Amino acid sequence: MVARKVPATPASENNGCVWAAVIGIIAVVVLAIGQCSSSDQGANSLVTDAMNETDLSMSNAIAAQTPPPPEPLHASNVTRGVTHLRLAVAAEGFPGAMIYSQNCYDALAHQFSWAKLDACGAFDMLAVRSIENADTNALTSEPTYFESEFAARRYLAAATSAGESPSAADARLSRLQSRASQARSVSGPAAQAEETVPDISSAEANSQQLVNDLMAEPLDLEAAE
Repeated sequence: MVARKVPATPASENNGCVWAAVIGIIAVVVLAIGQCSSSDQGANSLVTDAMNETDLSMSNAIAAQTPPPPEPLHASNVTRGVTHLRLAVAAEGFPGAMIYSQNCYDALAHQFSWAKLDACGAFDMLAVRSIENADTNALTSEPTYFESEFAARRYLAAATSAGESPSAADARLSRLQSRASQARSVSGPAAQAEETVPDISSAEANSQQLVNDLMAEPLDLEAAE
């Protein structure tokens, strides 16, 4: 009995199968990337919404007070904010810096002062410039929190709620940014500061303790470089 020969599959059909498989793999990869991108955008949206709510709450709390009349921007307050950023980042990196900033603006919601506002603003303005050059792979909400737009919005919201006109608040922020830009950017957790930072075993306790210490005993140094 003679065996029948199976006709060979044309090369064009084989190539078609290969290309179909390749296209399928590409489609899966693109879909996975899209899902990751959507997740990142969703997380950023949650952070943004939370910051907007916090800014609104802070603004209302400041407006409900009887803030003092606007005072001139003093270099010593800018220096204080810059120095506190160096201490916070040296101790706990940008997560610690974000905790400090949040507490700084929360303090304004309870008892507003122009000196405190300018210190908070200087802290944030230098943090904005510093985090742009930092390794942010291990960070979560800090890069968004310290985006220039959000940092400026926090400062302007507090200033206008305390009685500054929008144009005057913009001019004040510009002067603050100009002064803060003269300070060296902070490189990261290994950044050095002349002051001794308390050594506490728990990282979370260390961050909060540092915040409490800096808020309770503001520094007034001649230079922050």
